[in-house]
Amino acid sequence: MKRGIKQILRKLFWGFYRHLLSDKWYARVRYWLELDEWPDLENPQKFTEKIQWIKLNERTQLRQLAANRLAVRDWVDKKIGKSHLVPLIDSFDTLTQPIWESLPQQFVLKANHGCGMLSIIRDKENEHLNTIQQSTEEWKQTNYYRFGREWAYKGLPRKILAEELLLTQKGTIPKDYKLFCFHGKVKLIQVDYDRFGNQKRNLFNPDFEPIEGRLLYPPYEQPVQCPKNIDEAINIAEALAADFSFIRVDLYLLENHIYFGELTNYPGNGFVPFQPEELEYKVGSWLDLNRELT
Repeated sequence: MKRGIKQILRKLFWGFYRHLLSDKWYARVRYWLELDEWPDLENPQKFTEKIQWIKLNERTQLRQLAANRLAVRDWVDKKIGKSHLVPLIDSFDTLTQPIWESLPQQFVLKANHGCGMLSIIRDKENEHLNTIQQSTEEWKQTNYYRFGREWAYKGLPRKILAEELLLTQKGTIPKDYKLFCFHGKVKLIQVDYDRFGNQKRNLFNPDFEPIEGRLLYPPYEQPVQCPKNIDEAINIAEALAADFSFIRVDLYLLENHIYFGELTNYPGNGFVPFQPEELEYKVGSWLDLNRELT
C-alpha cells in the first residue's frame, strides 16, 4: 500500500475510527498500521501477537492488580517484603498547595492508572506548582484504557502517587532492569540506559550474556558489567512472576539494594516487536498460551 494512503488511514484511525472498534478490532487494525501485517490472534506465534492475545483473553483480577500502581504495593510486600518497595511519601486525588508544601525537595510523581504519566522533581524550589498541577490534572483526565485498549487499566482509580526519588551514589537516575518472565522463569533481561535522555537499550539472557537483537532503541555501546546482585534480582522477579503466564518485572538495581519498580502486563502494548524477526519468534515461543497456571 502506498505510503500516502496509509498515512491517511492512520490519521483516520487516531482521529475517530478507533473509537468505533471493539478491543479485538482495535488490536488488529493498530497492529497492521504499526507493523504492516495483520496479527494472528487465533494461533499467535510472535511475542507481540501473544501479548495481543493476553490483552484480549487473560482478563483477570491479578492482571488489574498488577497494573494498579498503588494497590500492587501490598501484594508485593507479601511476596518479597516491604524493604523492596520504593518508599511512598503520599497518595492523593488532587495535588493541592498544602500537599505540595508537605512534599520533600526531591520526589517522583506518577499516575496510578497508566504508563508514561510521570514527573521527576529534582528540586521543588525550581518547579512551578501550577505547571505540575496542570500535568497531574491532565493525567487524571486520561482514560488510559480507552487510549490504548490495555484492558488491565480499565476502571482503575485515578490517583497520584508521590514516591521517593531513587538515585545512584553518583546522584544519577538508576538504570532500568526489566526482567521478562515466562511461566515464572526469567528468560530475558532488558536494560535501559539514560531513559530520560539519549536512551539506549541492551538485551541479555539470565546469565547476563548479550542477546543479539534490539527492542525499539539502539544498543548501548560502552562496556557493560554484570550487576553483582543480578541473581537476587532474578529471584525477586521469579517470586513476583509465579502466578502469571507472562509478566515483565521492572526493578532498580542500586549499589546495595534492589527496589521494585512495577509489573508490566503488556510491554509496548504488544505493538513493539523484537528485531530481527527470528528473535520475535523465539521470545514468543517461550510463552505457551495453552499451559495452565500452577
